[in-house]
Formats: sequence, C-alpha cells, structure tokens
Amino acid sequence: MKKFKKILAAILAAAMLPVSLPVSRMQVQANTSAMSPSHNTNVNYIAYATEVEDQAQTNYCWAYMADAVLESYLMKTQTGIQTDFSEWDMITQLSSGAYAFSDLYSGGNYRQAIAYWTRGKMYGPRLEANSSLTDYYVSETAELGRYDRNQIQSKLNYIQNIKNLVVNYGAVGVSVYFTAEDRAMTTREGAYFYPEQVSPGVNHGVTIVGWDDNYAPQWFYNSLTTPHQPQNKGAFLVKNSWGRDGSSIGGSGYYWISYDNYFQDAFSVAQVLDRSKLYDRIYETDYRGLSDFWSGTSYSQTYDLSGGAQWLTGIATYVRAGASYQFFLDGKELPGCGGTVAQNGYHTFQLTTPVLVSNKMELRAEVTGHQEAVPVACSANSHEADGGNVCLKAFTKFQYHNAFGGSSGQVWNPAVPSYTVTGVTLTPQDCSVMQGTNRLFTAKVLGNGLSSVSQRINWQISGSSSPNTRISADGNLYVGADETSEVLYIYANSYVDSTQGASARVEVIKSASSGSQNGSNNTNTWTSGTGTNINGTPITPPVTGSAGGTSSGTPTTGTIITGTPVTSEESTGPSEDDTLEDNAPVQVGTVDKGIYSAWKNGTAQYTKCTSPNHVSITIPAAVKIGGESYEVNILDDGCIRNQKKVRSITIGKNVTQIGDESFYGCKQLKKIKILSEQIVYIGEDAFRGISEKAVVYVPRSCLADYRQMVRESGNDTVRVKAYN
Repeated sequence: MKKFKKILAAILAAAMLPVSLPVSRMQVQANTSAMSPSHNTNVNYIAYATEVEDQAQTNYCWAYMADAVLESYLMKTQTGIQTDFSEWDMITQLSSGAYAFSDLYSGGNYRQAIAYWTRGKMYGPRLEANSSLTDYYVSETAELGRYDRNQIQSKLNYIQNIKNLVVNYGAVGVSVYFTAEDRAMTTREGAYFYPEQVSPGVNHGVTIVGWDDNYAPQWFYNSLTTPHQPQNKGAFLVKNSWGRDGSSIGGSGYYWISYDNYFQDAFSVAQVLDRSKLYDRIYETDYRGLSDFWSGTSYSQTYDLSGGAQWLTGIATYVRAGASYQFFLDGKELPGCGGTVAQNGYHTFQLTTPVLVSNKMELRAEVTGHQEAVPVACSANSHEADGGNVCLKAFTKFQYHNAFGGSSGQVWNPAVPSYTVTGVTLTPQDCSVMQGTNRLFTAKVLGNGLSSVSQRINWQISGSSSPNTRISADGNLYVGADETSEVLYIYANSYVDSTQGASARVEVIKSASSGSQNGSNNTNTWTSGTGTNINGTPITPPVTGSAGGTSSGTPTTGTIITGTPVTSEESTGPSEDDTLEDNAPVQVGTVDKGIYSAWKNGTAQYTKCTSPNHVSITIPAAVKIGGESYEVNILDDGCIRNQKKVRSITIGKNVTQIGDESFYGCKQLKKIKILSEQIVYIGEDAFRGISEKAVVYVPRSCLADYRQMVRESGNDTVRVKAYN
C-alpha cells in the first residue's frame, strides 16, 4: 500500500489562532511521529504502558482506563517511571463520603477520574500497593469531546488529533461500544470491529497506545452486523481492562480497533505537577468536577480563607480550545495569568508573580473567543449539573524561599527563574512562500538574564485551509500543495512568558502545477469521493499527468513480478471508482536487486533490497516496469534495514519521503547522498544504527531543512553536509 506520510507537527484543529485575538497562548504540537502511518504497534513491547489489569465483573472500566492514561503519561515524561495507581481508591473516594456520586455503580467516565485527581490534599492518585497518597497533581488534560458523525472530515481530524495526543503524552483514553458478552462474534484474533453506522453509542473505556493506518479490513470480522468488515483500512491499538483474555491479540490484553468504529470522549493527561510545590491550601467547590459548559463568558467564585495571610499561586478551571482567559482578584486583573489555550480540558494557570491574600478573595474569569465558556460543576447525580456552582479552583502557599535563598514571605514564583522577558523578534516578518515548499523563520527572545531554556519558542499558524500546512518546533513552515488561503499568519511566542510574542505575514504563491482536487468531503460515507484517505492524507493528483506518462529522469528497466491490476472483485471494499485510494500497486517489479511497487498515478516506491551482498545502492529517479515508466517518490519503511555490507547509498532526485527505519542497522553505511530537493518527510529511526563515521550529503539549498529532519528522525550525531 502506498504510504503518503506528512512532514512536521499537526496542531490540534481547535487551536488555530484568529488574527483578531491577542498573540498570547498556550499551544500543543505533535512531532513528526504523529504523521507516521504506524506507531507503537508491537504488542510484545508497548512503549509507555503499564501491565494490563482486570476490572472483573464491574462497571468501572472508566477508572482502569483513566489510571492507564496517567501511568502512561508519567512513564513518558518522567524517564520511564512505572507507577501503579489504585482504581479502587478512586472508586471508593468517588462513591462515598461528603462529595460522592450516587450512581457510579452503573458506570462513569473520565471526568469523574479528573475530579478525583484534582481534589484537595487527601485525594488521589494513590498507589495500588498500599493506597498511600502520592505528590502527583494532574494540572492539565487534553480532551477531544465528540466529532460530527455526519462529516467525514470531522472524523479524520479526530483520528489525527488522537495520534497527536499519543505522541505528545502517551496513552489516550477513549470510549467505544464493546461488550464482553459479544466479543467472540465481534472480534477476530484480537481485531475488533463494530460499524459506526449501526453503533448504539459507547459503553466501554479503553486506552489507545498506537495505530496502524494500513491495517487491512479483511483482518476484521463481525458476525453480528452488516457490514461484517470495515470499508477502510486502519486501526488503533488499544489496551483493555479485561485481563489477558482469549479474544485479545495472542492473549495479551491488547486489541486492534478499526477506524470505522465509533468512538468519543478521547482524552490525555497533559501535565502533572507536585502538589507540595503548587499549594498548601486548595480552595474549591467543584469536588465532583465538570458537568458541562453553559452559555456565558464570565464566572466567579468567592472563598473565605483559612490560616491567615497566604500567597495566591495559581488558578485552575476547565477551558475551551481557542478561547482567551483573563483572571481578576477582587476586581483587579491578575498580571501574567491567563492566555489563549489550545485544547479543551482542565487547565492550571500559574501566576508569574504570586499575590498576597487574606480573609476573603473573589476570583473572576473573563473569556473571549467562545460564547459557552462557563464550566458548571457536577452534582451527586453524574448526569446533572450542580446549579450555578462553577469550576474555579484557587491554590495558595503560606511561605516561599526566594530565588536567592532569602527569607520566606518574598514574592517569588518557583516556576520562573530570575529573568525578565521583554519581547520577541521574528524574521522575516513579511514574505511569500509557494505551495508545496518550505520557509525557515527565526525568532529570538529578548530580555535580561535569559538562559537557553528561556529562549524556547512556541510556534503557531492561523488562516490555513490545508491540514498539510504546518510549522515545526524550530520554525520551519511548510505550505501544503493544496493550500487555498492567500495569506497566512505566523506567531512566535515566548515559551516562558506567553504574553510576549511576534507575528509574521505570509503570502501564499500558487505553484504552476496546482489545481483543484477531485472529490468532496461533505458526505456521510467514508468511502465517497477521492479527496482524502482514511488517515487524513490528501490524495495527490498524478505527478506527471495521466498514469504511465513520462517521468522526469531516465527510467531504469526492471523485471515484472506481477502486473495484475487490482479489480473490484478482488477487494472486499467498494468498486475502484469509489475507493479513496487503490488498495494495492498495479505492478511490482525488481530493478537492480531492489523491489519497486508502482501505482496508477505514475509513481513508485522502493520497497525492499533483496541482496544481502549489496555494497552500493542507487535509487534512481525513475524505473520502468512492464514497459511503463514510474517516478520513484518513496522509500518504504525498513527498505534497506540491517543490510550489513552496504557502504554507500544514492537517493534519486524525485524522492519526497524516506520511511521509518529505512537504513536502520546498516553498520557499514558511511555515505548517503541525497540528490532530491523535494524531501518533506524522514521517518523515525531512518538513520539510526549506521556507521559512526557516516556522512549524509545533501543539496546546499536544503542543508538546514534536511539536517533538522535527520536530527528529528532519531540520529543526533551523523554529519550532514552540502555537496554543491
């Protein structure tokens, strides 16, 4: 299957910043791994996952799902630490006592878990071994809610945003329809499918740990429904809470769940702080967490303080993606607290300068950018709101030691060093970029006492119409070939002070080959149209026009292995005219001991090197298979992996994508020459494990971009040099 991978980070769709909003925000970006066609798929070694647990005959799957998400986040962000939290402490605390829910015996969801994690000092998370309280405070979550089941693009975005969360934070909790009673009839060798169009909703929580965009529809079978198999490829790998049951993948407790299933309420833990550093006192009335958002843009809460004077260090609330927040204490705005948020969820705003408070304080939140921004607390009935009680917490500390070891009582924020940010410069501030090309922006943080950490920049784009248009963590803008907007805006904001930033205007220049894409996304059927694949990748038109046309470069003739076109009778899906992309190459051939897969649009993929004795490998600009010429665009995942004797590789001028682990483990590989100036993606670990003396030679015009992509792929030491 042809894999159209994408470069750089996908920003959550809801995080786009309108030009009219202040350039002040907290953002979420995914790295290039979120654009990979597969991630974390080996059930024998799942990264950032604790042991599979068994909920037994209970309705508490939501608690097991939630703890698995938190455990995964800590493993990913705290150097592999494995922590096993107590689901039963969570369930007990939420089912009994003064602030209990009355109906959790019938089931719950992740919002109850967030309420438990974010309550005062005596509440979770607690350890499974002895129920001892940890110092972890879940200070931020990322929540995706639900997509529009009537819009294909809504689901495509949802799938991609789940991938973003997996890459950024570890596991993602999600709700699906999945019953233990029917698992034998809906599951085939660990592959679970229940079609979205007949799904009654959701009733079970699982934890997404990885995905495979090319997981074949024929690997699923549901004898209860029609259709019995998905119409589209692709599946998430999920950790379940039914123990190592026989219907899972090899009895591992993991399942493949088709993208064609219905799922909702995806969430991740996005930040964890130490309780002891965040607060001595927590003031709250929303012990049961969020019920829903009500109409309005302002809400407040008044607290009587206990214990004398103390320092207000932070405020927490539930936020709406794209909305901008300002906070007021007794009618006066709190400086350095607030900003525009990039994702829905629970969020803790820490004050840059703590404020001394005593006796009583009135907190007020003012929101712009969303008309339904009032987070109403939940009542004892988990399905009902608690009147006008809003979710607005306050954190205070009694004492501080200042940055220089001075006495307590000094106004000092332990999260901010002794430096001052005065502004940000951005270059260029006005430029033009052609569709399908890159432009590097540079930004510098200005101020006093700045370190390398305080020079970090958060990058953001607004005004884009294409999901392919994005900017990387180092300021490298890629304008999608299908970008239709005439003007984009780039924002560079200080990482440590989101109130300081700069912006740039980018005029989009249409390329000579740009034109309208075929197909429409405004349908209710996954397989209608030809505009977008199931994984969100746009289907590009033929590079050189019609199939079989003349490619650039000199074709190399090969021996055909199989040239049988895929017909509708050979596929379990719809006819060729209705599919989003062909499910198999039209021809596969060998050229110079390398296997190439060719497609109808005149392009080819270098799939595998068949000779273990190859010393020098050249991937040409084009190959000829079965009398037809095909332009070589892609190097497949692992295509030259572990070739022990190869010493040099030349990559042709038409290659745009280098797959995951392409040259992994080629220990003698010392020279890689890249002739192409069109590469937009280098996969994970593509250059890992090659010779320590290796040099990657690239066109001078691409040196900075290619060096960054090589570094991001997982090799920080290989030398990257220009050859012209």
